[in-house]
Amino acid sequence: MDSQELTPQRVYVIPATQAPTALVIVRKNGWWILGRWALDTQTFTQGASFKGKLYPRRCDVSPNGELFSYFALKGGAGGPFLGQSGLKTYQAVSRTPWLFALAAWPESGTYTRGQHFTSKAEAPPLAPALHGDATPLAKLGLGLQRTAAAAYATERRRGWSEAADCGVRGANDMWDERRAVMLEKPRPIGVETLRLEHHGLVDSALGFEGGRPRYRWLRGKESVLLDDADWCDWDAFGRLLVANETSLRILDGATRKVLWEKELASLVATPLKAPDWAQTWGARRS
Repeated sequence: MDSQELTPQRVYVIPATQAPTALVIVRKNGWWILGRWALDTQTFTQGASFKGKLYPRRCDVSPNGELFSYFALKGGAGGPFLGQSGLKTYQAVSRTPWLFALAAWPESGTYTRGQHFTSKAEAPPLAPALHGDATPLAKLGLGLQRTAAAAYATERRRGWSEAADCGVRGANDMWDERRAVMLEKPRPIGVETLRLEHHGLVDSALGFEGGRPRYRWLRGKESVLLDDADWCDWDAFGRLLVANETSLRILDGATRKVLWEKELASLVATPLKAPDWAQTWGARRS
């Protein structure tokens, strides 16, 4: 695919696997803006704004949608947590849709694919946090695990699998970033399928971490390119979720008729202190 045909990807979404909610990550004018997308009440709540660098494909959301594991780069003092001047790259856990680090760990560079949530039983022991305290994770039945290098690992953990024509990973492709990747995910209710098509590395201005996928809606021999989609997925009810820099949309999975839409074009970075409930592990949202 000619990369010149692609439009820049500005939005990435990480759905919770066991709750009707998703974290929305928007890259806009040098800022990263986070928001919580409630799929049951069909509302969007803006959260943190971050002037640094997030790596959306190396992040994860807990099964209930309450926690965010993220990988970031930030020079100098400040950042999402207090008092850690000079920290460059780090892993952290926060409450969605904020970046106040409940626990954080330093990284020596960007040669990592981040970490993701897993059950307490499956999780390896956690290293002591440089900042905060990660022990409450275990009380929530959760742990963190290093993510193995695999193209679209976040999607794979959410039910996407390689299509028959997916490219083969080369023996020397350490980070699984050179091959063409074709993933598919069947609709939970119905006969339709979503297809993700990635034709190799693109310039960082076009996609997140070298990846700029396109999406197709398939039914039998019918194939429709969703050319305005930065990101797509099904929700648990078989509705089609579509996001780009201008809007979030919920579509009927069979007809692609718009059922709900939230405009994002006017979204503005608003650096605010995380609310009190987002600065603790257990406080309820207000």
